Amino acid sequence: MATTSRLLLIVAMLTVVLAAVAGTLSAAAPAPGAPGAAGAPAPLPADDWANTPLGKDFRGPGFYLSWLKILAAWLIFLLWVYTTDWVSTDCQELNLNFARWNSVVFGSFMLGFVFLWIVPLFWIGFPLLIVAYVAPFATYVVKRNKQVDNDRQVLTREHLRHWLAEQLGKVGIKMAAEKRDPREAGAAVKLSAESGPDAAVGNARLLQARQSPGWNAARQMLSEAFAGRASSLMLDYTQQGVVVRTMVDGVWIAGAEKERERADSALESLKLICGLNPQDRQGRQEGNFVAEHKSVRYGASLTSQGTAGGERVLLQFEDKKVRFYTFDELGLRTKLQEQVMELLATRKGLVLFSALPTGGLRSTVDVALQNCDRFVREFAAVEAEEHPYQTVENVPVTTYKEAEGQSPVDVLPSLFRKEPNVVLVRDLVNAETLGLLCQQIAKNERLIISSIRAKDAAEALLRVMALGVPPAEFAEAITGVVSQRLVRKLCDACKEAFPPTPQMLQQMGIPAGRVQAFYRPPQPNPEQPKEQCQVCGATGYFGRTALFEVLTVGSTVRKALAAGAKLDIMRHAARKDGMKNFQEEGILLVARGITSLPELTRVLKQ
Repeated sequence: MATTSRLLLIVAMLTVVLAAVAGTLSAAAPAPGAPGAAGAPAPLPADDWANTPLGKDFRGPGFYLSWLKILAAWLIFLLWVYTTDWVSTDCQELNLNFARWNSVVFGSFMLGFVFLWIVPLFWIGFPLLIVAYVAPFATYVVKRNKQVDNDRQVLTREHLRHWLAEQLGKVGIKMAAEKRDPREAGAAVKLSAESGPDAAVGNARLLQARQSPGWNAARQMLSEAFAGRASSLMLDYTQQGVVVRTMVDGVWIAGAEKERERADSALESLKLICGLNPQDRQGRQEGNFVAEHKSVRYGASLTSQGTAGGERVLLQFEDKKVRFYTFDELGLRTKLQEQVMELLATRKGLVLFSALPTGGLRSTVDVALQNCDRFVREFAAVEAEEHPYQTVENVPVTTYKEAEGQSPVDVLPSLFRKEPNVVLVRDLVNAETLGLLCQQIAKNERLIISSIRAKDAAEALLRVMALGVPPAEFAEAITGVVSQRLVRKLCDACKEAFPPTPQMLQQMGIPAGRVQAFYRPPQPNPEQPKEQCQVCGATGYFGRTALFEVLTVGSTVRKALAAGAKLDIMRHAARKDGMKNFQEEGILLVARGITSLPELTRVLKQ
């Protein structure tokens, strides 16, 4: 759970306890005028108590709470919870100093909340609470509005009018919102520049792109890609036209061909917003921008390269919000979750995460960190300044400058002097870094978490060895490997069942009669044509889950590492140490109807 969420929960519980204690006192107190306990002074008469400052402003006769005042304070508290959560999320999306702003909005309100209970006059304490809430929040809004485009500013007159029109529209009341810029008509996609050295350059690029004739065509093209759940869009420009392909759930799907003239003008706008040269159709160019579609913000990268027949353009999209928070969401079954958490709970050793490129490695490492107890052990992370990762609360980051020839080994010695319990080094880039990490594990009780690109757990071990670390040192340091591959899930709206043949069951190692039906995408039937599924776009698949190999390194693997074993021998050693491979995990998904046998075969052949 995030730090802010925990603190909010503590505050909520504290409020309830204070109210309960006060209510108990009122219930336990003798009625006004009644004799007190033996040896205790009699309570104030009702009239005398009501005339005291505390009686007037906090409680009524008989020590009872003023529920209306508590309700007012509680409503301010709930509003503060909502806006504070938004500030934390917004800071991370805009790359602002979220740690500083979280501290400001949280600390100020807590101070005001304490004063509300301490100050005996409610009409002094309550305004102080409102000021403690409004002042830091308003300051943040003013600061962030200066750094974003006009259409992303909040709590402005235009924003409030647009919001009110939307809310009234939900109940059937029509209200004229601000007049929309004709350049923003059509597709509901907002674009902004994010690759400039400062906000002024970014705004200039955005203005130039919006004035180009292909602005709306570019937004329409992106809208179609987002509506189709595309993670990438490829445009092959030829003399005849533009061939379009979209990557959906990790598979390229051919789309309708576009007119050359319209596609050219759209590309011109996209290159302008990236700060690239639209006239250069042969050289390699790379740039970035931001797109927003249905309240989801995507970081978009554009790469163009001239080809023999024209030009190829690749657009890749990354959802800027964290989409996974638990291992269940990733597809890691319960038994494997227990193994992973045991590896991450060890006091020393090296735990490796691996996947193929674009295989969800970042998401899995982030989820692993979020599920670690970062409030008992001290965590620290090292990453390249030029390639920042998703921020995880309570995991402070130390950066190195890759552009200046630095690597993790340049910052790790000073970081180790701070004595963190767990160190995350996202990328193992050289033998020096790996050697230093192995030495630290040998000398100290310290857990190291890292990642590498590899097909499976066995290959991940050999790829690390290939960096040049002494085999004996690495074999002693490594404690576990978590490897994954992504597999498409069948669309629940259109998948169809079929009885597996005895040969199928035999080849998959499933006893006869254990599974009554497998599932697959809908099969074409010329005699009874079916309507295309609107949920998955007639692909038969919707979304992806992950297959996992979780290797807890035992004596067999350590011996194989120390002996410099090859890949096949390493895979055999991993099986002897108890690891289930991708094929075995995939068969479980096929048997449960989550994916199809052809899809599993495709993934295993990667």
